[in-house]
Amino acid sequence: MKVVESPENESFIIFLLSVGDIKEATLKVGINNNYISVPDNYTFKVPKSTNVDEPELLIKEIHSNLDSFSRLVTFNCVGYPSTTGGSFGVSIAGAITKLTTSDSTFPVWSGSVPGTTSSVQYSYVELNSAGSTVKAEAFTRQLTQTTDTRTYNEFFERPTTIFNITRLPYTYLATYPSKTKAFNEDQIATLHITGTTDAISAMNSNPDHSGKIKVDFRFISADIIYSQTNITFETAGKSSKDYAKQSFKLKFDTDYNQTFFSRPNIKLRAEATEPTLLREKLYIDMLNSVGVPTQQGCYVRLYINNEGYGLYLMVDDIKKSFIKQTIYGGNPNIIPGTLIQSNAPKTNDQADLVYRGPNTTDYDKSVYKSQNLGNNPPTDRLSQLITFMKDLQDFDPITTPNPVDYWTSRLDLDGFLRNMALEYLMGGFDQYWWSGSNYFIYFNPALSATGKWQWVPTDFDGTFGNGPLDKPNVTYKNYYNFQPDHPLVSKLIINNTAINAQFEQILTEIVCTAFKPEAMNAHMDSLHSMISLDVQWDYTLTPHSLGKNHGYTFEDFNNNMVASAGDMGVGLKPWVEGRANTVAADLGFTIPPGTADRVPPPPRNGTKGKGKGNSSSPANGGDGNGNGKGNSIASFATSLSISGFSFIAILSSCLMMLA
Repeated sequence: MKVVESPENESFIIFLLSVGDIKEATLKVGINNNYISVPDNYTFKVPKSTNVDEPELLIKEIHSNLDSFSRLVTFNCVGYPSTTGGSFGVSIAGAITKLTTSDSTFPVWSGSVPGTTSSVQYSYVELNSAGSTVKAEAFTRQLTQTTDTRTYNEFFERPTTIFNITRLPYTYLATYPSKTKAFNEDQIATLHITGTTDAISAMNSNPDHSGKIKVDFRFISADIIYSQTNITFETAGKSSKDYAKQSFKLKFDTDYNQTFFSRPNIKLRAEATEPTLLREKLYIDMLNSVGVPTQQGCYVRLYINNEGYGLYLMVDDIKKSFIKQTIYGGNPNIIPGTLIQSNAPKTNDQADLVYRGPNTTDYDKSVYKSQNLGNNPPTDRLSQLITFMKDLQDFDPITTPNPVDYWTSRLDLDGFLRNMALEYLMGGFDQYWWSGSNYFIYFNPALSATGKWQWVPTDFDGTFGNGPLDKPNVTYKNYYNFQPDHPLVSKLIINNTAINAQFEQILTEIVCTAFKPEAMNAHMDSLHSMISLDVQWDYTLTPHSLGKNHGYTFEDFNNNMVASAGDMGVGLKPWVEGRANTVAADLGFTIPPGTADRVPPPPRNGTKGKGKGNSSSPANGGDGNGNGKGNSIASFATSLSISGFSFIAILSSCLMMLA
């Protein structure tokens, strides 16, 4: 506490509360234990006539005028100026304060405005090099908490930063909760990537053969600015490289202490094959609902060298690091087992799990690709999987005794059946059941004394009628003709009575809980609302690569929620309703009303990065390695308790010095 001003001709003295690096002090300034939260940089105007020998009067004076005390509010706008030398500012009651940025924070523009409180209404404006307004937001903003002294990192012309997303009910226990600040589904982060002009141009012009380049990376969420340099960047996918809007991969080199909230490998999925950009996200959310290990995903705006590339779904790239973080919760003491990536490069060359011989050389390495060796010899990388395929060949669904025991000793059978239930429910044409593709199979040595295989699916844009499976009213029994055979489905689900009963029970429980219109529609509506403005922006952009472009429009984005749109023959909501009703009729049950969880949701211990401090503390937006590049250093969770009489003693001593 110090005297700021004591005007000779005025009847008051002004004090400034300063508590060093602590951004919030809780002062016991009232009678009856009335606590008031007072952030840093408050100025207190106290009448000179106040009798400091009567502390209760002084307390009441401060208490009654607290709301009028002046303080600083820091405003943070995320934006890319449209003019050379341009910037952004904040407009309050018609007065514009220019915001500034730096090499370590761009495109976040920040500045503090004296004399503002959390109740202030404000908007952002784009300024040219002369400081004149180029564009102004057509709405006003206001802080949500009375104790706020800084805004979120708020994207220009996006009125909402944090959204209320209606979550899906939990059907099964979340055995593999995957928590990281990278994936907050209630906001759209901004990815700011910079690289050499020549390297970026070469990548865009020849995505199939551009190779890997090095870029600088900045992640900007509502409350985090996180930067890394010299990150590996490349185009991603196979058929996705045929599209004008490319997908990408980012790899952080942990050998050089690069990290991204424990996610060193991520993908940016363009979602160029369907108009809503929702199908893959909905699939991931359903995987979370049924409690199986899965990639996580959230939406991001992508800018490369200050140019907009569009709205992307940022997801985990399934590597050894994903296994460690998702399946083992980051436990460093467990050595991961065999991880096989399984694809179908050709219709007649699929990862069907059909036994073709005892040696790795008997299998196409582009179909089964080893991502982690595990206990396999380096010269026979598929040996464990080949044993599994031989067991599958030897299994007779009619005569093999104890079929459930046979498979639960080799496979996470329950997890596999849940995955197959979702492939059917959501019409995954480019996955195992229908195409023998787009899955990882992982040998988990920790699942039992001898270990078991686990199913980890990937790539979910070809779902909900996107592709040849565009009729929702088809029973699972007629879903695929098994030409060629996919024996893990045909033998276990279709032809074995005991496992089929288990599969149908899982179908029933999922449809009665999460995969029903009442639950799915509310969830997809909230996601649709969140991404709406950014999809509209995305569809105005000129793609940076040559290739296929479906020409989807913002109207298609809206229409495909409920009906066909463009070349998409079925809407999302009609698909859910049709498939759920088909299952209910097929299995003879009635879908119950309501959206209650079937099991308790996972505990929400730990932070998801929503604290307002952009510090390197794991609880405040950093990664625990000192890499949080925040525009607010102090922790808002920290508080200082000062007793009322201690506070008065400080104030009294200051007053007496002036006597």
